[in-house]
Amino acid sequence: MSIRKKIGFAWGYSFIVFALSGYYFISHNWTFFVFIYAYLLVPILDQVISRDSQNASTEEYEELIKDKYFDVLVYSHVYIQYFMLLWGSYILIYDNLSWWQILGLMLSQGVYSSTIINIAHELGHRTSPMAQFHAKAALLSVAYMHFLIEHNRGHHTHVATPLDPATARKNQTIFAFWKQTLIGSFSSAWHIEKKQLAKKNLQVWSWHNGMIWAVVLPITFCLSLTLISSYMTDQFQWLIPLFFVAQSIIAILSLECVNYIEHYGIMRKEIAPGKYEKVNPLHSWNANHYYSNLMLFHLQRHSDHHAYASRPYQVIRHFDESPQLPYGYTMMILISLIPPLWFNIMNKRLEEWQEKAYDARQIKEVVSRFS
Repeated sequence: MSIRKKIGFAWGYSFIVFALSGYYFISHNWTFFVFIYAYLLVPILDQVISRDSQNASTEEYEELIKDKYFDVLVYSHVYIQYFMLLWGSYILIYDNLSWWQILGLMLSQGVYSSTIINIAHELGHRTSPMAQFHAKAALLSVAYMHFLIEHNRGHHTHVATPLDPATARKNQTIFAFWKQTLIGSFSSAWHIEKKQLAKKNLQVWSWHNGMIWAVVLPITFCLSLTLISSYMTDQFQWLIPLFFVAQSIIAILSLECVNYIEHYGIMRKEIAPGKYEKVNPLHSWNANHYYSNLMLFHLQRHSDHHAYASRPYQVIRHFDESPQLPYGYTMMILISLIPPLWFNIMNKRLEEWQEKAYDARQIKEVVSRFS
């Protein structure tokens, strides 16, 4: 890995730098800066800066795995997220923002919070107690703690099949998908947790149930933040729960847009009733845009992640054989919100993938390269 790319993963901090510097050094009206950066400047930079097909060599692999620099980057964002929530609450209380500035703050915090779900996704696939704790803390901050249960034990098992609520069907709009995945993922996580508790002879309605904590903890955090703010100012701070809920909704819907983009229309072959072929590197959409991949810790190299979920982000690989998106995720999110445009761009690519997806020889060769 080049030193430029290694240092480049720190570019995720740019959200924080732009949020604080824009607000304090330019104008309070720049609360929109992070939102504009993500959905206007990043797509432009993705097109201007070259694509990234660089993979870690066999010799580099162990060295990169052991390098704590990459861990510091992801763990630190969990703490920064809570700092940003506290900072946002502080300026809402004391800076007398206009409704326009408040809207910008909520949108910008929502953008950063959506990247925190990605941090939780990275840490949630690690087995250490510290990683699991930080993954749950990250998801608590956006009221989406059940994601850890459903994603690891549901989505990775059923991806690219009708059983997966996070896999979008061909010609399904993003708005229909939101309904499918928001309801379906929560329901799936509940059933997964219920099944796990039954194996341990534990009651569903007990403190052992992670789904109960997934609901209780974010509510408790939001109430605590509101009550402390209200106590400090001697008046009820209704903007605090509104801020927390708004940034959570933006983060959650952004995440589900990403799920929509990553898995749109791709289905595994059913080899027997209710049984599907093994997940292989052709079963997820990918993007190899250099800039956004650094900011998102290689999230856009999604096929390798599904083939080998335990791989840390610094060694996830790009392969040309995987189905490729025309733009990075932020641009694709914008396109997904205009269904006719989305279908016009993506259905052609999906049909091309479907024509070659079941070429047994190609699959064997690609799987061999990924192993």
